[in-house]
Amino acid sequence: MMLAWHEAPGLEPSHFGAYETGLWARASSGETVVGFARLSRCALIGAFEDPHRALRLSYIGDRFPVVRRRTGGGSLSLDANTLIVALALPVGHYADLAPALLMSTLCAPFLAALRDLGIDAVFAAPNDLVIAGRKLASAFLIRHEGVMLFEMALPLALDVEELLKTLRLPLEKLSEQGLLAARQRFAPLRTLVPDLGSATLCARITARIAQTLDLQGCHEPPPVLGRADVVTEDSRPPPDITAFLKTPGGVLYLDAWLDPGATIREARLAGAVACLDPVLFSRIETSLVSTYAARLEPALAEALGDASPDMIGVEPADIVYLGHLCAARLLVGGELGLDAASQISVFSPHRTDSIDAILASLDAVLLPYCAKPTWCKWRHRDGCPECGRCAVGEAYALARKRQLTVMTITNFEHLRAALAELKGRGARAFLGVCCTDFFLKRDYAFVEAGIPAVFVDIGGDTCYTLRQEEEAYAGRFEAQAYVDARLLGRLLEWRDRLTVQGDSKTQAQPPSPAVRSAGT
Repeated sequence: MMLAWHEAPGLEPSHFGAYETGLWARASSGETVVGFARLSRCALIGAFEDPHRALRLSYIGDRFPVVRRRTGGGSLSLDANTLIVALALPVGHYADLAPALLMSTLCAPFLAALRDLGIDAVFAAPNDLVIAGRKLASAFLIRHEGVMLFEMALPLALDVEELLKTLRLPLEKLSEQGLLAARQRFAPLRTLVPDLGSATLCARITARIAQTLDLQGCHEPPPVLGRADVVTEDSRPPPDITAFLKTPGGVLYLDAWLDPGATIREARLAGAVACLDPVLFSRIETSLVSTYAARLEPALAEALGDASPDMIGVEPADIVYLGHLCAARLLVGGELGLDAASQISVFSPHRTDSIDAILASLDAVLLPYCAKPTWCKWRHRDGCPECGRCAVGEAYALARKRQLTVMTITNFEHLRAALAELKGRGARAFLGVCCTDFFLKRDYAFVEAGIPAVFVDIGGDTCYTLRQEEEAYAGRFEAQAYVDARLLGRLLEWRDRLTVQGDSKTQAQPPSPAVRSAGT
């Protein structure tokens, strides 16, 4: 049996989809083929990613194309200095391997090839090759209808600044200090082996793959490609409701466009996640059409069925819980309007708390110091004199009126201490104000505390938009963000109504037998 291999050093990005299709077709006919491609400058996004979330499209503009690959996982910023290895083969005895094990198994011959070149790399779950903690390469994989396509991006050299500008990462990483730190996270191959030639690398990888698969390597010319394909601009309006969930396999998003009556007209499940089933997301999206949005959670459970999704680091319960979070935002929309729903999210450590239950149990309000005016002497201090000159003072007044604990969080360590204090005194839930970027990056602090919360997204100039994330964590951020005190007030009024309803239900209940006995 043969392993056909070729090099495609000048592949146009717009032809990459046709290139993958050709490899897939050959594997479908029983062949095993590996290609070594180099693409000119482009952004190569994962099969399930939303480019608006994954890329900085305002920077990309017309500079270079955006193309989508067949495999899942994260986006790549590419130029001719990155070698893309694409291996297509019949699944054979790999058909029943669990996704995480399959990924590490297919990375093994690449690690062996790198060790042949003196590079002592290791596999780092879910899909990276690293050396001394620095990223060497990323792998991607799909498996469907008896065929697998495994892809690996191996940078020979890397323009880290272009990578950070292209991918939608926090802008603070483009500061001088951020660039220096980012460069330390990557290990392009020629920084390890300066005279490494691509021909040598291709030969070593081919030999190790052939050895692993027990095949004989056979060199061939590159394929002739005739069809071009690029990602087209999404002309849809913003979704009516959306929810996100951070999982070990990446951040998942569920977007829904609604018809009158809150039935789903269109749904989109997206994320930089390693899903080996290329049609799973589209199948789920199709099944949700005409579903009443409040029933998204059971509808997702039904769509998934009993089979575990072919994903790495994402469980069926994660996808189902996205439906719960979307339904919670629909409930917010019914109470406060859909504009408000896009700014409010629920955090339930054990995924058991409804937004009503959390609101009714609020014990505290946590506010960020960056929302206080830059001129305020209380900006970097916990507390507020309620002078009436800013929205934070209004928020303090709203909380104190309800006898809720209210704190200004002055830095990240203060946040952790405040959460520990709330947990120590048995706080049931809190209302927090922070930007989504902060929550996604520092969610572990809230997970560790284990206290349910309702979050209101912050507006205005945040540390992420101004490249000052590290200053903000240390309490030195000097711009001013924005707290919507009116929205906070409406949210707390909702909480008041729930509290009154809870008290009424308690009073309406007949006394227990023990109470009647005590009163006689």
